[in-house]
Amino acid sequence: MNGSSSDDEPPRSNSRWLVGVLVLLTIPLVVIWWPGCRQYPAVTSKESLEAMKLLYSACNTRDPVRLGQVEQRVEKLVREGKMTPAESASFGRIVAMARAGNWQEAEDAAFKFAQDQVGAGSADHDPHDHAKDEPKAKPTKAKAKP
Repeated sequence: MNGSSSDDEPPRSNSRWLVGVLVLLTIPLVVIWWPGCRQYPAVTSKESLEAMKLLYSACNTRDPVRLGQVEQRVEKLVREGKMTPAESASFGRIVAMARAGNWQEAEDAAFKFAQDQVGAGSADHDPHDHAKDEPKAKPTKAKAKP
C-alpha cells in the first residue's frame, strides 16, 4: 500500500459534476437579479406606453383616482388585444403596490417599467433626482416681416 486510500476520498467526477450544476443554476439568477437588467416586459402598443405614463403620474402624485383610470385603461387594452398578459400583470403588480399604500415603491417600480422600455434600466439613475435634468429650450417662431 502506498498510504493513500481511495475509499476515504469522494470520487472527483461527482464533485466536478456538482460544481458544474451549481454554476449553471447560478448564472440565470445573476442575470435576472443583476442591477440594470430588464425586470419588466416590453410594451407592445402606443396605448400601453400612454398607460405607463399615467401609471407613473398616479404613483408620483399618490392619486387613487388616476390609479383607477390606469386600471380601467389596462382592462380596456387587454379586451382590445393591445396589451399582452405579461404587460397587464406588470401593471397589476404596480397598481397593487400603490393600493396597499406603498406609493414610493410603486412609483419606483413604474419608473423602472418605463426605463426598461428604452433599455435605460440602470441602477445609477435616481428617478427622484430631477436637478440633473436640463430644461428644454422652447421653440422660437420666426417673425414674419410685414
